[in-house]
Amino acid sequence: MNKTLLKMVTLVFILTMCLLVLVFGSPATETTLARNVAVAHRFLDSKDLPTGEKAKMTLGKDSTSEHGEVAFNHDTHSFKKYSPDGKTDIGCAECHHTDQPKSALTPPLVTSERAVVLTVEALKKSDAAVVKGCRTCHFQEGNIPDGKEMPVTVFKNAKGKEETKESSNEVAYHNNCNSCHDAAAKLRPELKKKAGFATTNDCLICHKKN
Repeated sequence: MNKTLLKMVTLVFILTMCLLVLVFGSPATETTLARNVAVAHRFLDSKDLPTGEKAKMTLGKDSTSEHGEVAFNHDTHSFKKYSPDGKTDIGCAECHHTDQPKSALTPPLVTSERAVVLTVEALKKSDAAVVKGCRTCHFQEGNIPDGKEMPVTVFKNAKGKEETKESSNEVAYHNNCNSCHDAAAKLRPELKKKAGFATTNDCLICHKKN
C-alpha cells in the first residue's frame, strides 16, 4: 500500500470514528453500538414489549436543557408494583395514555387511539396497533415536524384557575413522572429514604446534569 493510499484510508477511518462518537456519544465498540441502536429503536412506534436489557432506557438522551439524561427501567415500572400505594402494577395506559377507549379518558386527557385498554395480552393480538413512542406526539421544543402541532394541556394552577400549556416532550415526561412520584411519597414517606427515588424538586437524583 503506497503512502497516499494509506493516508486516505487513515483519514476515512478517523472521520468515521468521529462521526460515530458524535452520533452515539461514546467510542464505537460493538457493545456500545448495539446498545445505542437498541435505545434508538425503543423510541420508535413498536409492538415489541421491552424486557431485560432492552427495558433499561435513557430518557431525554439528546436533551439540550441544563438537566440531562434520566435512567428509566420499563420492567420495574410495569411489573414491580410501582403504583403510588405500592400495591399494584402500573397499567400501560397510565403512561401510554392514548391507548385506551374514549370512555376511559379522564381530564386533561382528550385523545383516544385504541378501542380497548392497552395490556400485555392485548398487544399480543395479531391485529393490535403499535404502541406509539412519546415523541410521536410530544415533540421537543423548537423541533416540531412540518405539518404537525404541539399538543396542549389544560390544567388548574395553584390558584385553581385553568391554564393552557404546550405539552412538549419535556413537559409530558415531568407531568407523568412527577405526579406519580409525588403521590407515592405522600402515601409512603419512607420512599424518600430509598436511593434513586425522587419527587418534583429532586432534579439531580433523576437527571445526569449536562
